[in-house]
Amino acid sequence: MALPSLSAVELQVLIFAVGVLIFFGSFLALVFSAVFALGLARLLYVGGCWCVRKIHHSHTVGGALPIVPHHSH
Repeated sequence: MALPSLSAVELQVLIFAVGVLIFFGSFLALVFSAVFALGLARLLYVGGCWCVRKIHHSHTVGGALPIVPHHSH
């Protein structure tokens, strides 16, 4: 069984359609990866803040004041 031959116009339309599909697929992949990256960055930021609060809380023993450097003038 032989493959059907395409005319020049049909071939151009097919190439254009494939190009449009590739463009929109790349755009959607970029959008989804940006959303994922922003979510990951937010998760790391919140986790980091939680760790800093946890460490700071564990080092302040009941009633102890935090150490504040005094600048001599």
